[in-house]
Amino acid sequence: MKVTPLRKVISIALASLVMAASLAGCASTPKVNTALDAPLVCKHYTTGSTADQITADIPASGAPTIKFPTPLTTKVNQTKVLQEGTGPRFGGNQQIKFELAAYDAATGKQIQSTKWNDTDASTQVISEAKAGAISFCNALGGVREGSVVATIFNAKDSHGGQAYPADGIGKNDSLIFVFKILQVDLPKAQGDALPAQDGFPQVVSAENGTPGLVMQDWSTSAAPKQFKAETLIQGKGDVVKLNDTVSVHYSGFLWDPSKTQFDSSWTKGTPATFGLTRGALIPGFIKALVGQRVGSRVVAILPPSYGYGSSASGSIPANSTLIFVIDIVGKGK
Repeated sequence: MKVTPLRKVISIALASLVMAASLAGCASTPKVNTALDAPLVCKHYTTGSTADQITADIPASGAPTIKFPTPLTTKVNQTKVLQEGTGPRFGGNQQIKFELAAYDAATGKQIQSTKWNDTDASTQVISEAKAGAISFCNALGGVREGSVVATIFNAKDSHGGQAYPADGIGKNDSLIFVFKILQVDLPKAQGDALPAQDGFPQVVSAENGTPGLVMQDWSTSAAPKQFKAETLIQGKGDVVKLNDTVSVHYSGFLWDPSKTQFDSSWTKGTPATFGLTRGALIPGFIKALVGQRVGSRVVAILPPSYGYGSSASGSIPANSTLIFVIDIVGKGK
């Protein structure tokens, strides 16, 4: 049978489809490291037919172009994942870094936006909302680092059902927030527990991870002359390297009978972010972290030469031996 040109074209097209399907089947699926998924403290986000009407053109860099019919309104807050990330899952009570754009769903007007180039991205600890505040917690619960998501909030939850004429927001207007999740930090150290070593203070922890020290005979125990470090929790994230930027929760103590705590990020409620650059931090703090993995808890004993030496620093006397308990909760991308 003679094959017509049209049939020949169809045959070639079908062959191309088979080849494409074959290649697609061989393509690797992006790996998700679930070992860094935090427990779900917030509710998992819910989606629905209203959020499904939000679409986006998402470039490799820069802000997405968001489209939705107007007026768009909802009674129940809904989240739609526009682009799925492969990083750690946000579960709540965690610090996250994100780009943001907000729209009036009734008019389509953009109300505010970051620059979407990582120069003015927001970094916040997101937990259960206080009365009268938007609950980003439940809107983002279960969302992975690297994702772009859109959430439509009802008027009551987003702006208390009050009109804001200066921004063009009516009292019944729903609002849409679009997030790109750049980084999700752990709430505390998370990984495999390792046995404590001799010569270190015993570390006890509150439920949220805040550490305290227990050590016998502080008045008679001689402070170590050399730098010492132990890993109490072995994390499963990326290895920390010199010059990396890391997010850590830490508490610092003096080696003295009173176990004086001179600083703690836990009391501030927010992890600290440091660049591990020589000269920017005391040498022992850098030495304690380089080579460790995200998710680890490290206890480090710093003799004066690894701390502040013969100089006093704030409430730290000269020639002090320091003890740090450090949770590595994130690393800059």
